[in-house]
Amino acid sequence: MKCNFISFTCVVFLLMGILSGRGGQKATVLVNTLTFDMGDFESLRLDYDADDIHVLESDNDKVVVNEYMNENKKNYYARTSMQNGELLITEGDRPRRSSFESYIEIYIPQDYTASLSLHSTSGTINSEIALNLSGDFSVDTTSGVIEVSNTKASTVKAISTNGSLSFKSVDADEINIQTTNATTYMNQISGAISYQSKGGKLTASSLSGSGSFNASGEGSIDISFADVTSDIYAYSKNGTLMVTLPSGLDFKFSATTKEGSIDISFADQLVITDNAASGTVGTYPDITVELETRNGDIKVSR
Repeated sequence: MKCNFISFTCVVFLLMGILSGRGGQKATVLVNTLTFDMGDFESLRLDYDADDIHVLESDNDKVVVNEYMNENKKNYYARTSMQNGELLITEGDRPRRSSFESYIEIYIPQDYTASLSLHSTSGTINSEIALNLSGDFSVDTTSGVIEVSNTKASTVKAISTNGSLSFKSVDADEINIQTTNATTYMNQISGAISYQSKGGKLTASSLSGSGSFNASGEGSIDISFADVTSDIYAYSKNGTLMVTLPSGLDFKFSATTKEGSIDISFADQLVITDNAASGTVGTYPDITVELETRNGDIKVSR
């Protein structure tokens, strides 16, 4: 009986310790602020592991980085370095405990034009402010979420392995998207798009410009153009390939598949066989649209 009582008491104290530990979880608060003059660097790069990164608009002409944590230790604070005009901000010696929490806010002035690069291995990268960069804008993650909107830059580049990507109202000379299995959403995108994936799914609407789209594995592609200024090439190995083109577009067209089906709304203007369709649409076909799958179906409409 005495042994059972002791065991019961130990269990009670253990549960109280667990509950008190949960109740004692510290709040995540601002612990460190870094401030930079825009003239001090030519490009800016943030490199973090698990932190969410939120891009916000600065209320002055300074670039400000705020670090929020639920443990305040100076060796956790960001480290900075400068090389070849690039200001690099990286995380400090962060603990690997699951109870540790942190996230980043970076405030960008309205007249900031330098290049900007953001990396978080597993955190969310969120940028919704109006960015107008003469340089490049790049975001990359392994398993995190990327959300970008209202961005104009020379080049926009995004890399993801298993996370999700979302882009809205983006204008750039070149938009480069590289994923392994990420789900990608694009809306109101203007520029020359280069999209490469293995197993991810791409859904894109209100595109303006041109593009090369390649899904080398199980990925599917669903793209809709509001305006086409140059050639379009799309390949999907095993997934469905769906393409919507502007009704007034003149273009040279070809679609081929090995095992899939082909469904085209303007089939009466093409030469069609079992696994191929080709022809010219319109009077002045300066644009080329070339579509190909191995096992996936092809569906095209205007």
